[in-house]
Amino acid sequence: MKKIISISLVCLMIAGLFSACGDSLEADRDTVYVQKKGKVICAAVSDFDKEYYDAQELEKYVEERVSAYQQEHGKNSVVIDSFAVENGVAKLYMKYKDCENYQNFNEVTLFSGTVPQALAAGYTFNAPFTQIEDGKAAGNVENTTVMDTDYKVVILSEKVDVKVDGTVQYMSTDYTTLKSKDTVSIAVPEEEGDGSEMSLVYIVYK
Repeated sequence: MKKIISISLVCLMIAGLFSACGDSLEADRDTVYVQKKGKVICAAVSDFDKEYYDAQELEKYVEERVSAYQQEHGKNSVVIDSFAVENGVAKLYMKYKDCENYQNFNEVTLFSGTVPQALAAGYTFNAPFTQIEDGKAAGNVENTTVMDTDYKVVILSEKVDVKVDGTVQYMSTDYTTLKSKDTVSIAVPEEEGDGSEMSLVYIVYK
């Protein structure tokens, strides 16, 4: 998962910090919340319990990166909502104007739109899918069934929780676990956690 902020953690000898934010979002794990109007709220959560960790230095670095991005893309393209370290845990919350700015800032894939819009944008839905009924996994379904809908879809490739403004109907099977009716948890199997890029994950909802 390529992230500018992750690079900062390497520089500061901190492993695995940032990813999810915002309005009424409470996260205990990296989380991306895709809202109805395309805005993205994200929260990055990490242990921060070593003596050599420097919260002020990290916060300054993030502020500088955001400021530099804003100068090129506009003041509201990305905004730091809050940063705090409490009880040995660091939490960074950020807000993005849209998925495009999230992609550009973090150097990852994040698409949000309808299934037809995703197909038009070149996404193939080439993955096994799980159908969700009454908030539970209800067996496998052909990807053609998913592609024939006009539901909304979030497409990404990150080890995060994904929250949507709606109810999940289908999710690609690999890497995913349904956490609640509106949240899917994405994890990389240990044997594949070698730094190689994940396949795209599809979360289809209405």
